[in-house]
Amino acid sequence: MKNIKFTHSLLAVVLGSVLISSSALAEESPSGKIFESAGQKIDSSLQHADNFLDDSTITAKVKGELLGHKGLNSNEISVKTEKGIVYLSGFVKNKRQAAEIAEIVHGVEGVKAVKSTLEIKK
Repeated sequence: MKNIKFTHSLLAVVLGSVLISSSALAEESPSGKIFESAGQKIDSSLQHADNFLDDSTITAKVKGELLGHKGLNSNEISVKTEKGIVYLSGFVKNKRQAAEIAEIVHGVEGVKAVKSTLEIKK
């Protein structure tokens, strides 16, 4: 039993030494810089994907809110979101309805600003 504990302790010391020495070598070698650069690119890509998902989520929430309001024909309204800014385009019945839509959109979580080019349908 003592031999097994001694063997495990020795194995732990050897593995620890290997990990520490390989870490030091990675910092000194050019391949360490390659891994660091690759890691930064992956982080950047994940951030970009995260922003895309956030924008898609905001767009879906806005469309859901507009569908939930009676008297609004949201079928004629296009919603696009970029970096938290919601862009509205399409047609509404009057100025009051355009203002109501902008107010609804401002109330959606994650919306930073609203840019509207809604036109009054004649």
